[in-house]
Amino acid sequence: MRNVIAFFVLWLALIIESTVFQIPPISAIQPNLVLVVVVMVAMTRGPRAAMLLGVLVGLIQDIEFGSFIGLSAFTYGVVGYFAAASFSQFLHRNVSIAFLVTIVFTWLQVWITFGLTRLFDVTGFSWQSVMADSLSKMIQNGIALLILYAPLHFAFADKPGNRYRSKAPDSL
Repeated sequence: MRNVIAFFVLWLALIIESTVFQIPPISAIQPNLVLVVVVMVAMTRGPRAAMLLGVLVGLIQDIEFGSFIGLSAFTYGVVGYFAAASFSQFLHRNVSIAFLVTIVFTWLQVWITFGLTRLFDVTGFSWQSVMADSLSKMIQNGIALLILYAPLHFAFADKPGNRYRSKAPDSL
């Protein structure tokens, strides 16, 4: 059930990213909300769910907005899987670890996208402009994660159960 909630939150993030952040006063900042939510899914749901949901939402984004199908699906799937693998290396999963992983995987997503579009010769950007773009995206996604961490963690994480069974004392 939590994975279904995560899919709808990812879909909502895609809608907000493609509508609200395109309005001129707000368009100065454009965090990649889908990437932030994929990293949170990776932290709370694991590698399989993060990769599958990243590919599904990336495919939806490619069909609706992409220049060719598969680019966003591939990058979100890779980011989801390897972010979850990165989280598995840490004993404690908190906001600071999520912040660092989000920044690193934002950089990775931007450069994978640039590398693939450069490989297929569909981009005219230089590596200097991609570096500047990746740095601004890292800052914006880090701030977006700090804002969205608590509600996303509450929505995606499994609720901790009781450690001990509460058993009524035997009555005499």
